[in-house]
Order: sequence, then C-alpha cells, then structure tokens
Amino acid sequence: MAPFSTILRQFYPPTPEWSVDKIPDLSGKVFIVTGGNAGIGKETCKQLLLKNAKVYLAARSESKAQAALGEIDKETGKKAIFHKLDLGDLNAVKKSAQEFLEKEAKLNVLIANAGVMIPPVDQLTVQEFDLQFGTNVLGYLLFIRLLYPLLVSNTTPTDPSRIVWVASSMQYYFNPPIKYDWITDTEVRRKQDPWSLYSQSKFATVQLVYALQRELGDKDGVVMFSLDPGNIKSDLQRHNRSSVVSAMFRFILWPVELGAVTQLYAATQSSALQYKGGYFRPWARVGEPHEATKDQAEQKKLWDYCHETLKPWLS
Repeated sequence: MAPFSTILRQFYPPTPEWSVDKIPDLSGKVFIVTGGNAGIGKETCKQLLLKNAKVYLAARSESKAQAALGEIDKETGKKAIFHKLDLGDLNAVKKSAQEFLEKEAKLNVLIANAGVMIPPVDQLTVQEFDLQFGTNVLGYLLFIRLLYPLLVSNTTPTDPSRIVWVASSMQYYFNPPIKYDWITDTEVRRKQDPWSLYSQSKFATVQLVYALQRELGDKDGVVMFSLDPGNIKSDLQRHNRSSVVSAMFRFILWPVELGAVTQLYAATQSSALQYKGGYFRPWARVGEPHEATKDQAEQKKLWDYCHETLKPWLS
C-alpha cells in the first residue's frame, strides 16, 4: 500500500493549477472518449467539443448515449457522434474497431475512460473472464491494439497521437504481483472481494501503459499516459450497497467537472508530452503510481499474457 501521505494527497488534492480554459483549439482533431454517456466521460466530451474537436462518444448502450448526446448538444451547441463499444465482449470490441476504421480515416487521441467498478463477483464477460479485468484491461487493450495503426498514421514528431488510459487510486491498494488465477472464473477468484479484483484491474492498467510506451510508442511516436481522475461522484459507485461506505463517499467525492481535468490535460496539453508513459494524479499533476507497477519483468509477463489471450481477436 502507498504511504499515508500519498493517499491523503489523493483524497484531498490541492486546488488545481490547470483548468479547461487552457485547452487549445482542437479543430481538425479526432477523439474517441469511451463512456462519454455519463460522468467524467460526458464532461470530457463537452470540453473537447467546446474547443472544436470531432468527438466520438463510445458506449455500450445506444439509448443512454443518445440521451447524453442530446444533453451535450443542448449545453454546447455542438454534436458528438455515437460509436457502439461493448468492452465486455471481445467479439464486439473487434467489430467496434473495424466499424470505426471503416467510417473514419483519422484518430488523434483515444481516451479510455469507461470502466466497471465492484460488480458482484459472479459477473463475467461474454468470454467468461472476470468482468472487471475483462472489461477494464482485456477489452481496452484489444480496442487499443486494433486502432493503434490509425493512431500511428496520424502522429507527427511535434503533434503525436495519444492514448489516455484511466486507472484509479485503487492501484495503490493492490498486493502485487498480478494474480493470473483471478482473471478467469476460477474457484480462487470466486473467493475474492470485488474491491480486490477492481484494484488488480487498475494496477494492470498502469503496468500496461508502461509496456505500451516501451514496446510500441517509443518506436512509433505515439504517447501514452495512465492517470487517477480522483475520487469522483459518478455512476461507477452503483454496485456499492454499504451504507457506511455510501456515507463516507459523501465526504471524499468530488464533482465530475474536476474529474475530467486530469484526462483533458493529458489528452490536449503540449506540456504533458514530456511525461510520456507517465502517470498523472488529481488534478493534472505528475504523480507516482504503486512502485511495483514499474517492474519491467512483471510488465512483460502481463503484456505477453494479454496478447496470448487476445491472439484470436488480433489475427
């Protein structure tokens, strides 16, 4: 676990020094924001549109996405574009990437914002992976890898394409290394609590961003970041049923407008590029993740495991 001082700074960050007013004009740039139908993702879409970006709102539910698109249009006078993406089904992820490549010739930034948090342990993905690891890690990595050539084709030395992959402060609470028998529906996994499975998925996210930058980005000019958006009031807490935890959340959760700040900084600011492969914490500050996420041998082990698992969908 991280030192108490690190956790305290994460719960109660100082007043942000960077604000969305500093986002440059984004005319001509294409973004994908996953989970843009609610919470931080929706706020992120709004701010990008206000700076003239072309924004694809990727979500599983078209009805929820269309409702959000209407609200975004009303609030900004600008339109985002719905793109269907179900991260809990690898077949659907591949289809989603193929459909995007068929309709769009450009992609500058992929913001992997959506996620699953503490669902019941018996919930699995379509391919019967742990729902949190399967969605938050495997589904995203497949989507990233399938769209990666498009990101590469649009990168330049002065304006590189970016991948912004949202992690969580829960990675600090994970006891490494990765428990590979928690990923599929084993008896061992069934004995774990949802928070442990969630923290593993977010620890893995940070590890994979380091690996992505080293294995691909440094060669191709694409820049990757992982980040903690902060403790934000959002629909992610819908699976929590504890009255004690719910009461605690009221004192440590921040509004979605602040939650979007860190990923918007990573996705749009030239000053962020000096921290390629790095980790940001609230609000738009350079941070240090769990020290064990930097173990390159463990990063490679996870990288190899994920790619072997995803091989049928990457071919």
